[in-house]
Amino acid sequence: MDGVRIRRSFSSEVVAALLMSFVLMELSSFLNWSPSVTSSIESPINRILSLAILFFSLCGIYGLLGSKKWGGYFALPASVSEVVLGCYVIARTTNLQLNLAPILQANLSIIVGFLASIAILKSDTSVVSYASSSKNNPIDEYAVKVIDVTKNYGIGSITVKAIDKISLNVRRGEFLAVMGPSGSGKSTFLNVVGTLDRPSSGQILIDGVDLATLDDAGLAQLRNEKIGFVFQAYNLINRSKILRNVELPALVQGLPTKERLKRTHDLLTMVGIDHMADRRPKTLSGGEQQRVAISRALVNNPQIVLADEPTGNIDSKTGSEIINYLKTICSEKGTTMIIVTHNPEIAEIADRTVYFRDGKIVREVNRSGQVN
Repeated sequence: MDGVRIRRSFSSEVVAALLMSFVLMELSSFLNWSPSVTSSIESPINRILSLAILFFSLCGIYGLLGSKKWGGYFALPASVSEVVLGCYVIARTTNLQLNLAPILQANLSIIVGFLASIAILKSDTSVVSYASSSKNNPIDEYAVKVIDVTKNYGIGSITVKAIDKISLNVRRGEFLAVMGPSGSGKSTFLNVVGTLDRPSSGQILIDGVDLATLDDAGLAQLRNEKIGFVFQAYNLINRSKILRNVELPALVQGLPTKERLKRTHDLLTMVGIDHMADRRPKTLSGGEQQRVAISRALVNNPQIVLADEPTGNIDSKTGSEIINYLKTICSEKGTTMIIVTHNPEIAEIADRTVYFRDGKIVREVNRSGQVN
């Protein structure tokens, strides 16, 4: 089962490094090894200030490196104190030649303190990100769990429930069709399961990970690693070649070039368009573009593929081919497929079909024809 881990941002690491310079300066001053900006202040105030800056800096370093929310709250006073004390030293200094060392020290404190303050304000001190699988945790039989999920949209003073207290479990490797009239909540359901939108209430678990525990960065990482999307409008980048369109998710994931290109060519070969790798999307037919979109959705070997009307903009013959591709992937790779569709052919081959109406699931039919 996958979980959640904390990932600190680069700016937090920069701030921690700058704070460490404060620690070294103030510790040297406190131990009378070398002067700092607090050295020009009368005793015992200078020692109190040194201890205060040391305390706030050390707490800030610990908090930032541990991605604690309070890390920045300690780091900022330490940085601001260095800037203020540096300005104070310069203001008191009247003879540059006789007081060059304090001035240099004060300027250094101002510069470092200012940089640290800017970095603190820009840093994300609590980045929750998706964590990889743990061998010690049992694998849940369900790839997706949706528990009492509601999604509301406000239109002026009116609140519209796009989906209303939906509960649904989807097994690993299941081919699930989602059907219903336009406006019944099918696409909204797909968006909240795919982490493109957050539910108003309820709980969604993807491979055991509660989506509510992830911030935007964590959701983006989970989407990239676990979920593949196939859109009705294809959503290809027209200025880029087919090869680059397909490999883009793997590029974001940081996959090595050799492995990335191998996966891309294998997928394009599987859907029969590897010879078009150097062409651009606008030169392809609708069915060919949809095959590119499917290849792109699969390049990171996602456990879940979400498709929104994958046959909606193509002819029936090509649509049947697309359906067969998706079914083959589901059966051979064990990929979980959730497909929103109006196409009855998809419902015929699906392991289960759920029917939406007015934001609710009103009926379920499995392959054997059993109705729930």
